[in-house]
Amino acid sequence: MSGVAMGLLFLSLAACGPSGEGAGDVSDVSGIDQAREQFEAAVAGGDPAAFGALVHPDTVIVQPGSEDWKAMQAAAGWAPFPQGATIDITPLETRVINEEWAYDFGASLVTYPDPETGEEIELRDTYLLILRNTGDGWKPYREVASASPPPAGWPAPAPEGTE
Repeated sequence: MSGVAMGLLFLSLAACGPSGEGAGDVSDVSGIDQAREQFEAAVAGGDPAAFGALVHPDTVIVQPGSEDWKAMQAAAGWAPFPQGATIDITPLETRVINEEWAYDFGASLVTYPDPETGEEIELRDTYLLILRNTGDGWKPYREVASASPPPAGWPAPAPEGTE
């Protein structure tokens, strides 16, 4: 999706924002928080079926195109993540636009074992995720990620045992 098309999508979603009855509580992001936690668990579980159940059938994800991200994709056999991977997602801004659409902006840290040495490899990204509520909860619909840090820099990792 081109930047212009993404901008038009965002503007059209904003124009359809909540107004009047039936718009839902646009400040309640608990369903998105839950979807994020389920996504982290599915990656850590290494179960492609669990991962697939969490995304919209028409999902498009664009990962960073740097060499280290391409190496991770190759290690995963072009699956979303290699076996043994974990992802720690730090949302920086989450907004529910209306009952059907929301977005989540933040950073993530993917960790996976090097297939040759077993050493832990860490990859960071900044993401913008558009979510769609299918009636079965919030599901990623479009995601674009960059290997560049967010404007305020990389978030500090959570202290051990606080997640």
